[in-house]
Amino acid sequence: MEDRNQEILRNYRLKVHNIYRARGAFLLETDCGIKLFKSYDGTRNKAMFEHTVKEHLFDHGYYNSDLFVKTIDDDIIVEDSNGCKYIMKNWFWGEECNLKELSQIEIGAANLGNLHNILTNVNLTKNQIEYNTADNLFNLFEKRNRELKRVRGYIRNKRQKNEFEISFINYYNEFYNQGLAALKRLCCSSYSRLMSEAISKKSICHGNYTYHNIIIVKTKAEAFSKNYVPPGWINKEPLSVTDLSRCKEAVVATTNFEKAEIGLQITDLYQFIRKVMEKNDWDVLYGSNIIEAYDKLRPISKEELNILYILLLYPEKFWKITNFYFNGKKSWVSARNISKLNSIGEQNPKKIAFLQKLESIL
Repeated sequence: MEDRNQEILRNYRLKVHNIYRARGAFLLETDCGIKLFKSYDGTRNKAMFEHTVKEHLFDHGYYNSDLFVKTIDDDIIVEDSNGCKYIMKNWFWGEECNLKELSQIEIGAANLGNLHNILTNVNLTKNQIEYNTADNLFNLFEKRNRELKRVRGYIRNKRQKNEFEISFINYYNEFYNQGLAALKRLCCSSYSRLMSEAISKKSICHGNYTYHNIIIVKTKAEAFSKNYVPPGWINKEPLSVTDLSRCKEAVVATTNFEKAEIGLQITDLYQFIRKVMEKNDWDVLYGSNIIEAYDKLRPISKEELNILYILLLYPEKFWKITNFYFNGKKSWVSARNISKLNSIGEQNPKKIAFLQKLESIL
C-alpha cells in the first residue's frame, strides 16, 4: 500500500495485520476484524445519510451491514494533504448470493423483508430528506419513453444499419409498447399516495439490492479453510483470521448502501427479482418464491404488488442497452451488447408469462 494510504490509516483506532488489493479498494485484516478501505468521491451529505441508515439498522438489531469505521476524531471521512477523501467500512467473510441457487435467493428475499421492516421512521434531518428522496416514476418513465422514441428515429434515418441497430428495430415496437402500457397503468395506480406515505414514514430503500451486495456469511470453520477466499479478494493465499462470525449457522450481511434513498421499498424487491429472473430465463418458480419469502417477513399489499407489476412491465433493460448504445460509439457496437439485446428479446415471451401469473393475483 502507498505511503499516503499508510498515513491515512493512522487516523483509525486499529492495528492492521495484512493488506490485500480488492476491486477498487483494499481489504484489511485488523485487530478489530475485516475492514474495507477505499477512496470516496461522494458528498458528505450522502455519506452522512448512508451512515444514519446503517446506524438505524444497528440500533434496531441488524448488525450485519458495512458500518463506517469512525476515525480518532469521530469522523467517517478522512482527507489526505491533497484533499482526496477516504472511508473505511466493516466487512465480512462470506460469498455473494448465488443467483442459480434457489435456497440462497430465498434467503436474500427474506433478508430484504427484514431490512424493510426496520428501515422506517429513520431519524433524518430536513436536509437529508430533501436530497435523498427517490425520483418520481411518472417523470422517469416519460423521459425514458421519449429517449427510446428518439433513438428509434435516429436509427430509422440511417441508410446503413449495423447488427445492433437491426435488432433494435425488430424489438422496438414490443418493448416501446410495454413502456407506454407501464406508464398508463402507473397513472391509474396508487403510486402518488404510496410515495407520499413513504416520505411521511421516512421509509428507506437500499437502492441497489442485487446479489453483489448480499453476502452469505461463512462460519469460522469455513473461513479457516485454505480453499476459501472472501468476495473481492485478488490474493488467493490463505489468511490468518483475526475476527470471525461466531454463528454456527450461516447469516446474511448487506453491503453498499451508497444508493439508499427515501422511497417505495417495493422498488428494492423489483430490482432483486429482475436480476434473478434475467439470470434464470424468467423461470416462474424463482419469481414466485422470492415474493413468497419476502411476503412472509414483510407482507405486500395489493397496491404495492401492482407497483411491482408495473416496474417489471417497464422494459428497463431494453432502455439501458439503448441508452448505452446512443451515448457511445455508434459506428461499432460490442458483440456483448448485441448479445444482451437479443437475449432480452428472446426472453420477453417468458417475462410476459410471469407477468400474467403475477397479474392473476392482483
